[in-house]
Amino acid sequence: MALVKPQTFVQSFNSGKGRFNGGLLFGVNWELLSRLKSQTIKAFGSLFPDAEIVRFSDNDLSVDPGRLLEELQSISMFGGEKLVVVDATTASVHKALIGAISVGWHGCSLLATAGDLKKSSPLRKEFEASPKLVTAICYEQSRGELVELAQTRLRENSVTADRGTLEFIVDAVEGNAALLEPELAKIFCFVGPGGVVDFSLAQQIVAGNDAGSMDNAIDAALGGRVEAAVQAIGALRFQGQNPSSFLITMTNHCTLLLNLAVAVQGGRRAAATVKEWRPPIFFKRHDALISQLDTLGIVDLKTLLEQLRVANADLRLKPDLGWAVAERFSVAAALMHRSGRKLSV
Repeated sequence: MALVKPQTFVQSFNSGKGRFNGGLLFGVNWELLSRLKSQTIKAFGSLFPDAEIVRFSDNDLSVDPGRLLEELQSISMFGGEKLVVVDATTASVHKALIGAISVGWHGCSLLATAGDLKKSSPLRKEFEASPKLVTAICYEQSRGELVELAQTRLRENSVTADRGTLEFIVDAVEGNAALLEPELAKIFCFVGPGGVVDFSLAQQIVAGNDAGSMDNAIDAALGGRVEAAVQAIGALRFQGQNPSSFLITMTNHCTLLLNLAVAVQGGRRAAATVKEWRPPIFFKRHDALISQLDTLGIVDLKTLLEQLRVANADLRLKPDLGWAVAERFSVAAALMHRSGRKLSV
């Protein structure tokens, strides 16, 4: 059984011809899974520049499952190495993979991806039972794991930063690994090899501060703080943000709140509901969401979403008045919270 950590999968998969002839990436963290898949294919191509890459979708193999084994057992038409990539989301493709593993192949590598597989999954069992196949589980990454990822990426580019700065960078992108990579790339370009990133420099470079300001604007409006809501809208405008982005983010936030409120109405505690929600909610947003659930009911949130629909329509018709529309909504939402009366925009 060759089960490795996600951060070592790419290296293990491409660790040398003869050790492994295939690998499986699976789990609920699709961002991590997609990134590792791309990195594995890129690394394989770097090792074997003349390699042939063959990709199969579920539709390809559902129609003709036997194509997989045929491709694995045939030599590359170019005479070099070959990598067969399979996205396995249906039972028929799982069967095709299991059948191929039972027969075996040589002179070719297999990279398969799948969603969340239980320990009882036949596909997972087949991969984990074979010493020639490497497997990694892509779970949701914790804050600590993302900090380690950031540190590794900085080290690879000969850039250094202390732990506090790394934690700030991860928090600034709200623990989103997909957003973390481009922010690290900006840092690499800014400081260059051998550079040092301190806390103040990270604050200037990382765009996650804009996300924080967006959260401030939302929390002020939904918390009944009129003056703070106006100031937060002004800050977003100063940053060069788009008013439609604010209204869309507010709409997504209120939709999430409504779904949480429905779950809480079913008898669950707000704190437990927020903490256990899937996909996970960034931990720094928990307190704000719990507070908003305590003051905004289902009827309130439905009213907010209806008025957001109107505000979004107004913005499309009058784009030049975008920030005025956004500010007007924020003030009206704050006044509704403060007075307890129906929202009027």
